[in-house]
Parts: sequence; C-alpha cells; structure tokens
Amino acid sequence: MYKKELGIIGTGKIGSALLRRLISTNTIDRSKIIIFDIDEDKRNKLSEEYKVEIALNNKELVRSSQYVLIAIIPQVIDSVLKEIGSHITNEQVLISIAAGVSFKHINNFINPDVGLIRIMTNTPALIGAAATAIAHNEYIKDFQIEYVKRLFSAVGMVVDLEERHLDAVTGLSGSGPAYIFIIIEALADGGVKMGLPRSIALKLAAQTLLGSAKLLLETDIHPAALKDMVATPGGTTITAIHELESAKLRATLIRAVEAATLKSKSLNSAKNNHNSGDF
Repeated sequence: MYKKELGIIGTGKIGSALLRRLISTNTIDRSKIIIFDIDEDKRNKLSEEYKVEIALNNKELVRSSQYVLIAIIPQVIDSVLKEIGSHITNEQVLISIAAGVSFKHINNFINPDVGLIRIMTNTPALIGAAATAIAHNEYIKDFQIEYVKRLFSAVGMVVDLEERHLDAVTGLSGSGPAYIFIIIEALADGGVKMGLPRSIALKLAAQTLLGSAKLLLETDIHPAALKDMVATPGGTTITAIHELESAKLRATLIRAVEAATLKSKSLNSAKNNHNSGDF
C-alpha cells in the first residue's frame, strides 16, 4: 500500500503547471501528492505554496507513490531512470513526459512488466488549455489509463493514441504553439504596418486565433467551410487568401510539422540505439 497516489519528479513548467491545476480543480487531494526536484529552492517554494509533501530524494518518492510522473527533459532522464529503476515495481505506473524517450528505451532501466505511460503535452498546460496525447504499453490496466487521463484533463484536452503516433504529435501540437506565436506576431506586425498601435494589434491577433479555434472545436465544422463563411466573393478576405496561397503558407506549415516529426523520430532513434548500460 502506497501512502501517496501521485509522485512528481521534476517541477519545471509542465510539472508545476500540472501540480497547480490538479489542486485548483480538486482533481486530487494535495495530501495524496509528493514531489521532488533537484532544485531545492524550487521544490521548497512549491511545497510552501501548495502545501504538498517533499520527498527526500527520487528513491523515496518512488517508494511512496502509486503513480510516478517523470516531468523532466529528455537529456537528463537516463540519470533519473538509473536512480529509480530498481525501485519501480509492477504494482506501480511510471508516467513520462520526456519527448522522444520510448518505452523501449525506458525498459533498459526498469523491469519489463511495469506499466508505462508516455505523455506528449504542450505549454498551454500553464493555463489549463493543453493538447495532450497519451500512449501506454500492454501492462497498463483500463482503470490506470483512465486515472492518468483524468489527471491530464486538469490541464486541457486529452487524446489516446498508440506510441508510434507520438512523434507526429510532437511535430504538430508539441511544437505547434511556437508556430502559432509566430503567426500571431506576424498578424500583429501587419496591423502595425497598416497603422494600428502594437498593443491593440497583438490583442486583436491573439483573440482572432483564440476565437477561430473555439469556433472550430465547438461547432465541429470543417475549417475549409469556416473559411468560406468569411471569404465573400470579390472581398477583402479572398484577396488576402490569394496572397497566403501564393506564399505557400499552407505547404510551409505542413513541412514544419513534418520536419519536427522527423527530428523527434531521429532523437528517439538515437536514444534507443545508445548503449545505456546494464539494467
């Protein structure tokens, strides 16, 4: 019997955002959470703010937790897995948000029959508006995947996919906020060029993207049909669309998703092929 439901290793942007949302939405009682971060100041600040327990180290956190979330960057995950690997049992669930770190690679460090879940989320988790994809191995039970979905629903939308799709999710929604911020900035620059104050142009551009996304999600109308609702014959919008098509905006965004996906796959492959040492 574990004294905590959830242990969080790493309290960076995503780890701390999840912690805040889990508590603020009453998804899980704070008394059932334990955290650890190598940064003492960071973990102490979060513990004081949200009244959650701090583990002495990663090993203690694992021994205390039914579900163990590794919320750290891929570059340091091997050192953490080496530290905790022998302490994870098949009664627990190990959850990783490290991009490009496959089940195959994680299994170099832990017992092969441990239930594993990989998460690909994005930075809008900071405000509870994330797009999150979840993949799991064959040792995860239905109630366990539902529990993890409930946790990540606290930071936004959740979809369930096979692991082979996570690189594409990385290329689309994982990296996607950066593409959108460039688009917002460019739209605002256009407004400024045509005489709008910078602050107003940014607000209008950002709200336009937010409203458009909500309209699509809430109506489930195909984006092409929504575009046609705006583009009246011989009007300003169809004239602007012609410029976008001439500049190959659509093709450029497709290539951006493709490039990021292929990069994720190459990083994944490099890590899988790396000799990580004996279990």
